[in-house]
Amino acid sequence: MGIWRHRIPVILEQRDFWITILLFSTFFAFLLNYYSLQRGLNLVTPHLFYIPLVIAAYWFPRRGVLITVGIAMGYLAMAYITGYPNLEVITQATAQFYVFVAIGVIVASLSNTLKEQEDRYHGIFDYSEAGVFLAMNLRSGFVIEEANDRGADLLGYRARELAGREFLDFFVDEGEKAGIRERVLAGGAVTEFECHLRRKDGYVIHGLMSAGPIPGRKVVFTLVDITGMKKAEEALRESKERYQGLYTNAQVGLARVSVADGSIIDANDQMASMFGYPSVNEFIREFRFPEHYVDRGVREHLIAMLADNETISNFEARFTKRDGSILWARFWVRIFSEKGYLEEVFTDITEEKQSHRALDESEERYRKLVESLPDYILVFSGERLLFVNRSGAEALGRSPEEMVDESISNFIDPESWDSVRRHSRERVAGVSVEPYEITLSTHEGKSRTVLVNATPITYRNEDAILAVLTDITERKQAEEELNASKDQYIATIDAMIDGIFLVNRDLDIVLVNSTFRRWLERIGMEREIIGRNLHDTLPCISGTALAKVREVFLTGRDLETTIGFTLNGREHIFETRLIPVLGDNRVERVMIIMRDITRSRKIEEEKRFAYEQIEKNIEQFAILGDHIRNPMQVIVGLADIEGGPFSEQIRCQAKEIDRTVSQLDRGWIESEKIREFIRKYYGIGK
Repeated sequence: MGIWRHRIPVILEQRDFWITILLFSTFFAFLLNYYSLQRGLNLVTPHLFYIPLVIAAYWFPRRGVLITVGIAMGYLAMAYITGYPNLEVITQATAQFYVFVAIGVIVASLSNTLKEQEDRYHGIFDYSEAGVFLAMNLRSGFVIEEANDRGADLLGYRARELAGREFLDFFVDEGEKAGIRERVLAGGAVTEFECHLRRKDGYVIHGLMSAGPIPGRKVVFTLVDITGMKKAEEALRESKERYQGLYTNAQVGLARVSVADGSIIDANDQMASMFGYPSVNEFIREFRFPEHYVDRGVREHLIAMLADNETISNFEARFTKRDGSILWARFWVRIFSEKGYLEEVFTDITEEKQSHRALDESEERYRKLVESLPDYILVFSGERLLFVNRSGAEALGRSPEEMVDESISNFIDPESWDSVRRHSRERVAGVSVEPYEITLSTHEGKSRTVLVNATPITYRNEDAILAVLTDITERKQAEEELNASKDQYIATIDAMIDGIFLVNRDLDIVLVNSTFRRWLERIGMEREIIGRNLHDTLPCISGTALAKVREVFLTGRDLETTIGFTLNGREHIFETRLIPVLGDNRVERVMIIMRDITRSRKIEEEKRFAYEQIEKNIEQFAILGDHIRNPMQVIVGLADIEGGPFSEQIRCQAKEIDRTVSQLDRGWIESEKIREFIRKYYGIGK
């Protein structure tokens, strides 16, 4: 347990640990917010983003604002994608975007200030010439929590090895130990207390100690080794090296600059790198500050300020780097007039400035978006208008400036005003209100129908309602015209003598005209068929006919077919035409037009049968003529052979019979011409 008590603070100071927490919390926040946006429950879950925002801005202040903007834009994009066209969700997400960015900027600024103070503390703590020990005042004694390198070095340990050890255990003399305990436990302080402590290697050092309590039951011990001059000189040399390391490796730019001409006297690597120079020597040789200020008169203004104040903090200016690009810097400067130089500490804030510029550009884009929206945007508090975009003002026949501070009731139809007030009170009370329609009164006395979608906001430190009004006047008129057109369309198809019905892509029947309904009643199908499947409802349309319907959906071409079936012992024949109905560049429905040709088909069949019978009869007549002529030839021959008084009469009667048969032959020939004409022009016969 004691080990973890000292390891946990170490873990919490590790950068990788907080990067892991940042990634996990960001993923978890996006996941929950996506789930909430999908279900319209996005009032609480956006607050989950505060965890990664605060972590990013606090632990990574230099890039914290960029990370904050990235997370905020990610959330805004997710809200736009999942929430569109719900303007309430989009408006809330936009407001959250600005809140997230503001939190990131504020926390990053505070973190920078805190880290500067912490760096100063650690600079004093770590690079102090004396050994510094921070101990917890417990019953068991003074337990070391933290020690600087100098203190650990004095005792022959590493700093982390001292954590958790009793500080007084290093004392050699029990009297000195008791004196320290007595004076410090009583709440007092110890200064310049000479003592002897044993190092890890057993060597005893003679030290000068100071101690004093600090809040939180803690005690600070400072120890200076006064063993000998050599030790003191060595310690001084090490201290100088540590200072030089701090100066050289500092993450801020450090420079000493000539007041007279702005040349560089001395600088660290970070300063040279900041201005694009590969080495300090080149930076010192080439760089002159007066030549690199972007804005004229800034250096002169800075020198004038230093004449009144020796030190200036947080001064911002733009400089050109070696490659000509722009560097934004915030710096601390102190003038040493008697020595003729400036001490300057530079911080690169180019990314910060770019972030602010991006934020300003985002606000400008949002303002232009609101101004250019075709919807009418109104912000009002009570009945007083606070803001109107140009589209809304022009629709009402006024200018935005004229409408501000007027009563919103002046622009709303009296019949709609009660609805507006009731819904506004409900929104302020936190009740969700669905979009609703109202009527606006224009300057010219005309009316406009709009769809209202609104949400409570804070506008210029005042509670207000943001209303987005979508003009649906033309849409309402179009709907009325569409309904009238639909009624005419239905009346037209009901008046047609052909049976008509429509099926969708699932082959469900969606429309039936009155003629088709009468046919269904006539064949005994009186139930409602709209909404039912074609295959199950009309078994007669199956097989080839059903395949034709599917073919129309696939090809988009008109088709014609004939459907025949027998129902209740009666045969029915329909001439059918399939017409595609297009929508969204594909066939959405198929109109099926059926014409009953059962009677005409039967008449044609009867005509064909009668014609065939006539042909048979005529052929029989032709055969009968031959049968008559053959016996007649025999009779005439016998009459000629026998002679007698009756032979002449027999020949005369035979000629009369032959003339009659010839007339029948001529009639058969004429009948053949008539049959040929009927076959050619009416399609009857073989």
